[in-house]
Amino acid sequence: MTPSDAGPDDPARRTKRWRAMLRGVALLLWSLLLIAFWQGAREAGVGPLDFLVGTIEDVAARPWAPAGVLALYLVRPLLLVPITVVNLASGFVLGLLPGLALAMTGTLASASIGYGIGRLLGPAGLVNDLPARWSILRTLRRRSFESVVAGGLMYLHADAVNLPAGLLRVRFPVFLAGIAVGNTLTMSSAVLAGSSVEGSLRDATVAIDTTTLLLALALFTVSLALASWLRRRQAIARERQAAPANGGSQPR
Repeated sequence: MTPSDAGPDDPARRTKRWRAMLRGVALLLWSLLLIAFWQGAREAGVGPLDFLVGTIEDVAARPWAPAGVLALYLVRPLLLVPITVVNLASGFVLGLLPGLALAMTGTLASASIGYGIGRLLGPAGLVNDLPARWSILRTLRRRSFESVVAGGLMYLHADAVNLPAGLLRVRFPVFLAGIAVGNTLTMSSAVLAGSSVEGSLRDATVAIDTTTLLLALALFTVSLALASWLRRRQAIARERQAAPANGGSQPR
């Protein structure tokens, strides 16, 4: 039986319909969550960032602060909040060492959710179509680990790495390892910066531990230098791959 002859109860068609329905429901719930977030900020009479800062300070005052910060990591991909903001919150709320431990756990969990969203919402046809059009996505597919590591070191918005990795079906263990390695320095610098701050963010009555903040800036500089090195390495690899093809097309 050819695909055109398949009836409405054909298993392949049923699977395709269920996937389409699941994508639709997921997009609807995602939209409702974003609307609720913006509406909460509007009712509080502040902007989204100020609303988030207020939420972080409220969490910091609760005995269940670690669970609250972890929840922020889990909803971060849905609210499209930069991971650096939540890493800063982890250091501010919990301090340096507990903040680092929770930040790594939260970063891996948050990245997994972003990866899952990309895998769920990305139609299968885009898996081959997009890399053919965009060189950056071809690199992500061919050199997955290095690309994910470089994205973390460059302080890219996490969803600019997690969603495409899920969309392109990058192997999950490779993706997660890249997140762990690539985000260690950037995550640590953000947690250090957050832990250097004491006081009220909303009232702008804060005290800064200069030594901790300078260490955070040093890690920030190192991560950008490593990201630049990885980008140059990837560019050289692309040139070497292109060289045989260009050489083969030249007449003798």
